[in-house]
Amino acid sequence: MSLRNVVLHPSTPGLLVLLLCPALVQAAGFQLAEQSATGMGRAFAGEAAIADNASVLSRNAAAMTRFEQVAFSGGVIYVRPDVNIEGETRVPTARGPVTLDASAHDIADAAWVPNLSLIIPLNEEWRLGLSANSYFGLGVEMPGRYNAGHFGNVSDIRTLDLGLALAYRLNQHWSFGAGLDAIQGEGEVGGTFPANDMIAKHLQGDGWALGWNLGALYEYSPQTRVGLSYRHDVTLTLEGDAIGIDEQGRPFKDKGKLDLALPASAELALFHQLTPALALHSSINWTNWSRFTQLEAELDNHGTMHIKDEQWQDSWRYALGLTYQLTPAWQLRSGLAYDKSPVPAERRTISIPDSDRVWYSLGTGYRFSSALSLDLGLTFIDGKQAAVSESMELKPGIAATRSTFEGSSEGDAWLAGLQLNYLF
Repeated sequence: MSLRNVVLHPSTPGLLVLLLCPALVQAAGFQLAEQSATGMGRAFAGEAAIADNASVLSRNAAAMTRFEQVAFSGGVIYVRPDVNIEGETRVPTARGPVTLDASAHDIADAAWVPNLSLIIPLNEEWRLGLSANSYFGLGVEMPGRYNAGHFGNVSDIRTLDLGLALAYRLNQHWSFGAGLDAIQGEGEVGGTFPANDMIAKHLQGDGWALGWNLGALYEYSPQTRVGLSYRHDVTLTLEGDAIGIDEQGRPFKDKGKLDLALPASAELALFHQLTPALALHSSINWTNWSRFTQLEAELDNHGTMHIKDEQWQDSWRYALGLTYQLTPAWQLRSGLAYDKSPVPAERRTISIPDSDRVWYSLGTGYRFSSALSLDLGLTFIDGKQAAVSESMELKPGIAATRSTFEGSSEGDAWLAGLQLNYLF
């Protein structure tokens, strides 16, 4: 039996949505990179090594050892995407196949992405860190009675990552850190047949997962340091209800579970103070998206059911930034980054139309006093236009019911961030 149109339903933990909801204009795949307005102003170049405020905790726990006082950072980033689908869908009818317009514009929601970080020195060697961030989010919603709604017409996800970390300074050059993450997520994914708005597939729910991360910081000199961080993959076993259509085209309900693999990621970052006023920083980020090969559920009454092949590839991100100390109070930042999509061209769909993107970032910081500072960041993300080709059988196993979509997707975004930093 095919599971092309089977999904887990409301009681399913919501992080399943992460694998179906495209964060179209943020980090590659469905990630969010926006854990710091300071870092956003330099395209997140060098984040695991710079450690200019407490928000470094979201990237490299080891860098906490650079703080001799209790440090707090808190802010928010506003994300305004512009995601558009252009194309046509071919659907079967009683009179034969017909071709319909399947274009949709401005389908991604705007969102506010908050961040909080607190670093507490315990003694000369040890630091404790507490954080709250979002690593996955945003969503898409097609217009009512969208002609290609059976491929997916709503995807929405909101997550919260609560972190606890420790860092240890071994000597003047080396520091190490480790952390635990409790991830809470909720969201919704669904698809409808355009003719009658009958649900073809739908998901809504919430859930928790536990992960861990490691970090190291090497301070070669007061002017140069290198950061390396690793966030381990997470496997979620989700249980809930399923709604689907069997091989005879009959709807059914069932219960089951689904094992999902969220990828590992790593960052190598460099910071170098070129002159007393000018610093250069860079990052290379890797995400192990090749773990994401398929979605497959074990249902109580319908056995093992294959939902969808993914076969993604590992992705890489490259960022380069500059920081210039204009005056003792004012600091200027800039950055450029290239984000490679993990989705092969032949695997791209309406529900995950991910594509390569380029980041252009500017930022500034103002220091009110030795303890208090405020950071602003602005980024434009240029998502490249990408072809999308998709097909499915509206009644699984019956070729005469096959529907197709042919077109393209393109997603740009503006990001604006504000962050307050304080040393106690």
